[in-house]
Amino acid sequence: MDRTTFLLTTLHISLGVSQEEAIVAPAGPQRNRMDRLLEILNSMRNNSAGVDDQLSSFMEEAQTSAQSEETLSELVGTIYSKALSDRSFAATAAKLCDKMALFMVEGTKFRSLLLNMLQKDFSRREELQASDVERWLGFITFLCEVFGTMRSSAGEPFRVLVCPIYTCLRELLESPDVKEDAVLCCSMELQSTGRLLEEQLPEMMTELLAAARDKMLCPAESRLTRSLLMEVIELHAHQWTPLEDLTTQYYNRTIQKLTTA
Repeated sequence: MDRTTFLLTTLHISLGVSQEEAIVAPAGPQRNRMDRLLEILNSMRNNSAGVDDQLSSFMEEAQTSAQSEETLSELVGTIYSKALSDRSFAATAAKLCDKMALFMVEGTKFRSLLLNMLQKDFSRREELQASDVERWLGFITFLCEVFGTMRSSAGEPFRVLVCPIYTCLRELLESPDVKEDAVLCCSMELQSTGRLLEEQLPEMMTELLAAARDKMLCPAESRLTRSLLMEVIELHAHQWTPLEDLTTQYYNRTIQKLTTA
């Protein structure tokens, strides 16, 4: 089990969230049509080694099943709900969305429906945080994964997502109620998308890292929170390139020790 999976599992337990609870079932009159698609989605999480083949199978099944705008919307919603309820699936879901981005039914693109869902949840993120913390964290994780993975027709990242992501990452650092899990989420997403975010709006990265330093130096913060932030700050100082093996091993040991203490 890698460090990311270990930390997510540990902190899920602390929040009372089980991985089995993260599996969602499609609702509505098209359920039978979506059962096979949901089965493939669930198998992607359980068998990460065969994800590429499963992505191809899902796309073939989806293009056969989604014959109307309504069923396409349900398809996007099924992937979206699965990604938000299971953070460990977010990266795979983003890859799937990238492959299906230009799939169109009745003049409506898969990509447009997905971006609309992200925009809607961003506008209600405070409500989401208050009602379902795990889904709020799942939304931010998936938002960052979509930004890091998907590209426009011209091969460019979706700049429209940059400011919302910075806003969400700042709110993670400022969260008074879900401190360690929020900082873990912020740390993980900066490690994966920090370079790309900084290339788009460097001044906002400067502000975000200043907030991270302030939090890291605050004696009231836990040792885990401070370790996670220190790793991100050091990674930024390293120009977002992977840290030396010994440094990475140090953080792995330290963070795992603090998590299991």
